[in-house]
Amino acid sequence: MNRVIYASRGGNTEKLAGAIARGAGARAVPADQFQLSDTADILFVGASIYAGAIDGRLRDFLKDLQPSQVGSVAVFGTAAGPKSALPEIKSILEPKGIPVLEEAFQCRGSFLVANRGRPNDEDLKRAEAFARKLCGGQS
Repeated sequence: MNRVIYASRGGNTEKLAGAIARGAGARAVPADQFQLSDTADILFVGASIYAGAIDGRLRDFLKDLQPSQVGSVAVFGTAAGPKSALPEIKSILEPKGIPVLEEAFQCRGSFLVANRGRPNDEDLKRAEAFARKLCGGQS
């Protein structure tokens, strides 16, 4: 079973999480509501960049995640600029033996006046296709 978790402050990553969940055949759940007793073949982790780093609550969740709970992690998220959450998430999970896929989904997210209207319908379609592809076309 695949699972989708995310942390979203402004709603951008939550929108992407819904599209990722459709593509993965899963339900999107905020990270602070995910049951650590749950397991996942692929855990899709939605992480946006806030002041240069991922949300602290999501970072804490990832620190508690154990290799027995997940086959691999796929990262998705938004940012006002080009920075991706992938390197930070890899630095937390890979030393614990949790594989993080190199392929991630990243798009612009609106912040103040930057990137208004993002993620847009095209971003959401691409996010859903990304998840479907990683899940082998099944959903």
